[in-house]
Amino acid sequence: MNLADASLDDLARRVAELEEWARLVEDDPDTAATLGHRFFREGVPADIDWDDYHRVRSEYDRRAAEEFDLGQ
Repeated sequence: MNLADASLDDLARRVAELEEWARLVEDDPDTAATLGHRFFREGVPADIDWDDYHRVRSEYDRRAAEEFDLGQ
């Protein structure tokens, strides 16, 4: 996902997907390899899952805060 082109809604959807990923993997770590293609384009390369989560979450939080500030 190109964060610069993503809307706030796109980011919210991706955060939700990545949070689902985290829950599934936490419940059963062995599912990471089989579910990886559902959440990531190229499966789950080492450390990409959490990097992607933190990168998307940070951008979502930043933009949501910016929109909230503009609405005040």
